[in-house]
Amino acid sequence: MINGSVPILSPREKRILRRLARGYSDRAIAVQIGGRPEQVGEQRKRLLQKLQISSQSEIAEAAAQWASWPSYKFTTAVDELHAWPKHRENGGCEPPS
Repeated sequence: MINGSVPILSPREKRILRRLARGYSDRAIAVQIGGRPEQVGEQRKRLLQKLQISSQSEIAEAAAQWASWPSYKFTTAVDELHAWPKHRENGGCEPPS
């Protein structure tokens, strides 16, 4: 970050960043958080520019620093998808972010 400033990320940017850190494609992210893959791709480009990120390792580092997963961490994307129906049963209205 320029001058060590702390970025302010919207909840959607955090959702995208976390999934990018896990290696999700724009299409997979769009399915999970809503929107079209093209829209997610454009948001991804702006987010990476905002954070001055150029490599996958920097994405993972940024996600850990500015967009950590909530306490219900999953080990794989499959675990997250399997948790989604249970999350809805417990009153959640969107996939875990």
